[in-house]
Amino acid sequence: MAARVLVLGSTGRIGRFLRRAWEVPPEGLQPVWHRRTAGVSGETQPELVWDMLGGAEPETAADVVLTLAGVTDRSGRLEDNVALGLAGCRAAEATGARHVFLLSSGAVYGSTRSDDLAEEDEPRPDNAYGAAKLSMERAALDWSGPQRPKLTILRLGNVAGADALLGQARAPGADIVLDPVPGARGPVRSYIGPVTLAAVLASLSRLAAEGEALPGILNLGVPPAVDMADLLEASGLAWRWGPPREGVVPRVGMALDRLAAICDLPEDGGSATRLVSEWRRLQ
Repeated sequence: MAARVLVLGSTGRIGRFLRRAWEVPPEGLQPVWHRRTAGVSGETQPELVWDMLGGAEPETAADVVLTLAGVTDRSGRLEDNVALGLAGCRAAEATGARHVFLLSSGAVYGSTRSDDLAEEDEPRPDNAYGAAKLSMERAALDWSGPQRPKLTILRLGNVAGADALLGQARAPGADIVLDPVPGARGPVRSYIGPVTLAAVLASLSRLAAEGEALPGILNLGVPPAVDMADLLEASGLAWRWGPPREGVVPRVGMALDRLAAICDLPEDGGSATRLVSEWRRLQ
């Protein structure tokens, strides 16, 4: 029997990518898609309508809860990230799930270190979004305990097409302006394509449903970190170099050994060509 995966926040940017990727449910999984308000008629997969900030717990059953819901700098009150994360935890308990995943961000690490950021590194967020996600993580860890569903915090890097570089809406004809970095092709960042992300989330969900022990914190991305100029050239989008700008962070990379030990990551997963191809595939 397929394990039921309750996907909280399926109408956000990453949720929409996941829904397209899982249009045919992954082997062994049955996604249940959550939305805050009723959607269009004719949906062929199970849906749950639930206001995560409304207080009442969802009335459904699940084996795994995948909490994608969150607030970014552009979309609302950052402090709601704590409430949404705890709502995901409580939903896992209410639905009888054995495991809950909470989507956090690599922004909790900050951007001042030159080495690849590993899960055991002390978080030092240097912006409001990273601080809000770290507060969510700490609240969830305080909630967790031996009598509650297992918890894994997923620290996500950039997702091709859901990021500010490729996915941001722009006026027709407007060029993307990229900050130059001495000795590099623009800033370097850890990325993952949406198709690979969907496959990784499916693998983690299957392992969780089977009761496998999973790390409490996992970085999500694919090696190696990619030059932003390479991404833009692969995308075919119009772009140009901007003037030198003080304060540009040359590189933010994430250590991915822990994830690679659990999930199969494609050898070319971090190539600009593949990242853009995955984005185009799910647009």
